[in-house]
Amino acid sequence: MNTARDEADADGLQRFTFPELDMRGELARLADTWAQTVDGHDYPLPVQRLLGELLTATALLANIIKIRGTLTVQASGDGPLAVLMAECTDRETLRGIARLRGEAGAFEGPVDDEVPMGTALLGKGLMTITIRPEEGEPYQGIVPLAGATIAEAIETYFDRSEQIPTRLWLSAADGRAAGLLVQALPPEMALLDHGPARREEDFNRLSLLADTLGAAELRETDNTTLLHRLFHEETVQLQPVQALAFRCTCSRERTREALRTLPGRSSRPSSRKT
Repeated sequence: MNTARDEADADGLQRFTFPELDMRGELARLADTWAQTVDGHDYPLPVQRLLGELLTATALLANIIKIRGTLTVQASGDGPLAVLMAECTDRETLRGIARLRGEAGAFEGPVDDEVPMGTALLGKGLMTITIRPEEGEPYQGIVPLAGATIAEAIETYFDRSEQIPTRLWLSAADGRAAGLLVQALPPEMALLDHGPARREEDFNRLSLLADTLGAAELRETDNTTLLHRLFHEETVQLQPVQALAFRCTCSRERTREALRTLPGRSSRPSSRKT
């Protein structure tokens, strides 16, 4: 049995920490979950890949935030791709939808599996992150959709809204979606008295190391091997893998709720499955 190959193919999340640096990270992998999300839809390939990246990023963020409830990440714009939305629950289930306003020709063109999909299809718009806890009031953060990729757009959100140094690396191709997140611990969670300058230096060093990661390498390499390749000079502590799965939470009320968040409600959505 090829355990490393099985791990790279399995849907799951794995957290890790840098205990000597007050930094943390996560790896996420989606295969069946991504496939089931787009199954039965006629999304063009670029939209499928963007949705795979957003699903992966949403799973990473939900696990970092650790709430009992749901976290929704939505990118909307004035381009041919009107909306991408992904939602993750604290029970490790995912769903996602896309809404198109452009003709098929708007999504044609060369697609490089080794380069993250660009956000140009979304045009000018907004990045919205909504937290709905099972108890208490919901929280929503909204910033302009900035950055050439989904990863850069979410990094910009954290920079503008949360002021927490955060980097993401995402890839979705060949039936697999994967993501890596590296983040400085929020000041209230820091255990070491390193100060702002040391904190920035440590974060930048980890980011430069992770920037050497190739897209295929991210998708196809098991977590232990990947982290050793990137951070073998650092102390890294891995936590157990958490399973992820697709869940279609279809209901009239949830459909209405999802559609209320989409621009141009008078036009027909590209999919009725939520």
